[in-house]
Amino acid sequence: MKLHPMVRAAIALSFLATPGLAQAPRAAHDHFNRGSSLYNKGDFEGAIADFTKAIEISSRLDNRGRQDDWKNKTGFGGAASNFDSVKVLDPLAALAYANRGLARYRLGDYDGAIADCNRAIAINPRLSDGYNTRGIARFAQKDYDVALVDLDRAIAINPRDPEPYNNRGNVYAEKNDFDRAIADFDRALALNPRLTVVYYNRGFARRRKDDYDGALKDFEKALAIDPRFASGYYGRGVVACDKNELDRGVNEFNRSIELDPRFAPAYANRGLALLRQGKDAEAELDFERALALDPALKTEIEQCVERVKKWRQTRGAGKN
Repeated sequence: MKLHPMVRAAIALSFLATPGLAQAPRAAHDHFNRGSSLYNKGDFEGAIADFTKAIEISSRLDNRGRQDDWKNKTGFGGAASNFDSVKVLDPLAALAYANRGLARYRLGDYDGAIADCNRAIAINPRLSDGYNTRGIARFAQKDYDVALVDLDRAIAINPRDPEPYNNRGNVYAEKNDFDRAIADFDRALALNPRLTVVYYNRGFARRRKDDYDGALKDFEKALAIDPRFASGYYGRGVVACDKNELDRGVNEFNRSIELDPRFAPAYANRGLALLRQGKDAEAELDFERALALDPALKTEIEQCVERVKKWRQTRGAGKN
């Protein structure tokens, strides 16, 4: 029986849109830049607050560069809730909406992310980042065909950006179209051969085609670029377990967890490897750690545990 332990969901790149020349007041740029800095530090709620300020300030200009009566026109916080009534001419507002959408995506607020991207695209229909972020939010909602439309549009606008190729590859992989997925990952790497996450995603697409050697090469390429890339060790661990090299798999998961102690699927997969070795008590501790970090893994862990137990019964394996 071939066991397929759970793997981490496909990773999407998440680069912030950056402004060029714009007419917004300096305060809007200051909030935009601080929001970008907070985002890069992982403070997504703080980033949202600053991007909201940037939107409000840059949306107050009419076509003569004068301030409209903002409170009469939109009410307090109008940029966040009543976009349709606001006259927005400054391109910084579109970028701020796109970036706020990305921060909301990172917090799991996919509806909010889509709404912000809709606003960004309404201001600037050629803002590829708006389509890209809306695409990954729709991907997260499992609306794969609509996500493909957005990512196709992002690529058509900016074919030199590797990010939407990577994200479109993730969508194709979820649709089990692995050849198209790998082709898109190849395109992303042709544009930037140092994107560790793309090697990771291509590795798992190859694994799902049972190309374990190709998958392993991709994970090793990622680790050659960044030896502290926890997902690379995790990928190697999954392939080791596919090959029934359970000790090696556990060691790889150990390294992944050392680098990223909040990597829930690494605990879950280490638990499955330990369970296959008959180390039930250790496995149970890992499942508890995984669920404490990500309760959404509960059903998947239960299904995988049941498969392992049935597999052990066929082999006459018992507990240690």
